[in-house]
Amino acid sequence: SGPARATMGKTHPSITEKHAEFMKKMPVFFVATASTSQSVNVSPRSPGTSCVVTSPKSVAIADLSGSGCETAAHVLENGRMTLLFVNILDGPPMMIRLHGTATIQLAKEVDPELLGKFPEDLTKSKGFRCVYFLDVQRISTSCGYSMPVMTLQSYRTILEEHNNKTDMDAYRTLKNCFSIDGLPSYMLLDDKVATSVGPKPDAGYIHSKTLHPLDVVGAARARRRAAELRASAARGGPGTPHHGDSKSSTSWLAAVSYVVIGVALTLAVQGAQAVLQDAAVDGA
Repeated sequence: SGPARATMGKTHPSITEKHAEFMKKMPVFFVATASTSQSVNVSPRSPGTSCVVTSPKSVAIADLSGSGCETAAHVLENGRMTLLFVNILDGPPMMIRLHGTATIQLAKEVDPELLGKFPEDLTKSKGFRCVYFLDVQRISTSCGYSMPVMTLQSYRTILEEHNNKTDMDAYRTLKNCFSIDGLPSYMLLDDKVATSVGPKPDAGYIHSKTLHPLDVVGAARARRRAAELRASAARGGPGTPHHGDSKSSTSWLAAVSYVVIGVALTLAVQGAQAVLQDAAVDGA
């Protein structure tokens, strides 16, 4: 028989201290998610200290605002997430993958004790928007033998400079309500935003538009969408609502009622406008 081959891939029962230290030192890592039937997304995150090990089989990731919101939309739809850490600096080659199921919390709702575990320049940033909680179901390491060895010069400051001079509430409401496939994203967890906007296709993205005060049908759809999203997040498990649940059925019936009432009100307003126009013509 020939010489024994070195083991290039290995799974682990938990995240070890060695793994945690490795992850913390990486200047960048990657977050992969996918919608149930549409787009797949991979996003870079930086630095490694924005991912905190909270238990041997769970991590939390602090997230800054950007022009997209695919990760959040996918997590709210089905929760699937994989993290990849790869050593591109000096030292032994290695990669760590964490596969699991994620949930999300808005920045303003995160436990202050957990916030203290992240770098202050992240949690005090105007761009700090949410935290992902990953329940890790598979932990694996592999060689990374083909990865380059690079030198870190510095971290770019352009995003922070942009955020500091931007109205972040307005920016996030415009750009972080819907994914490129039209899936609801994390800003719709904010009740005030969720009931006041609808989707608007815009140059390859889907941004939000403010609903007209008389658009009662659009408002009813927004309320239903917000209720389903909140119910999904509250269950502690992402995904679409379980329509067999009595609460979901109740919210569905309520939404239908809103739509019916909305249509009736819209027709009534239009009818009243027509009557007023006829009266104006007759009186002329």
